[in-house]
Formats: sequence, C-alpha cells, structure tokens
Amino acid sequence: MVDNFSIALTHVLIAIALWRLLYRDDLDREVSPRTQWQQRQLAEQAERDAPGDA
Repeated sequence: MVDNFSIALTHVLIAIALWRLLYRDDLDREVSPRTQWQQRQLAEQAERDAPGDA
C-alpha cells in the first residue's frame, strides 16, 4: 500500500511540474535572459527619467 502511494505521489508531482513548465509564458520567447534583463532595466530607467505629476 505504501509503495503504491509513494509511486503515485511522485508521478503526480512530476505531472504537476510538467504542467507548470508547459504553460510558462517565457517558453514562447526566444530572447536570452540577458537581453530580457537589459530591456527591463532600460524600461525602468525610462520610467524614472520621465517627468512625474508632482
């Protein structure tokens, strides 16, 4: 009984991990993490440099 439970549990956890990996948004992008980081940094800098409503 315990053996069947442990096998089923591990298979369910693997299936959940696979499900989460397949539905990640970044799997559809072919941009390197470095380029993505640089784009995010430039966008944040542009937000800081933009004149505010103050």
